[in-house]
Amino acid sequence: MYELIKSSLQVFAFVTVFSGLWILLVLYGMFKKTKKIENKKIKTVLRFGISGVLVCLWAWHFVYINLYPISLAYYEYSRNSVEEKIGVINSIEQDGKDRINLIIDNTEYTMVYSSLNSDDIISRDIDEGDTVKIEFGVKSKYIFDICEFNISP
Repeated sequence: MYELIKSSLQVFAFVTVFSGLWILLVLYGMFKKTKKIENKKIKTVLRFGISGVLVCLWAWHFVYINLYPISLAYYEYSRNSVEEKIGVINSIEQDGKDRINLIIDNTEYTMVYSSLNSDDIISRDIDEGDTVKIEFGVKSKYIFDICEFNISP
């Protein structure tokens, strides 16, 4: 699981930096284009308005929504800041290409997923309604280890 989290963090960090550079190029081009505008108020509003919107959207989508959760999971995993829990799976949904959202006892958890891994436990061994034992990050709610928990009488 550590390798999946690490590779996912590297990909999201690269995409965040790459998209940030593109935003900077767009802003630089916009500043060059608005030099021709003679009205200072309109030029200032356009520059700060468009810059603010683009930077806020970039920070919200790429940093807060994508990079922050996986970096928090990486930090918790490497610092061994984990908890264990036994619960029943309410639902399993794949979120995008690399994440699986699991609702266990009405709490949503996320798990990094790789279709290239032949030991994929979610698709073969665990279904909705099964009792599982999970090890997850305290704040990130990322699952680091999951296994079926058999209750023997």
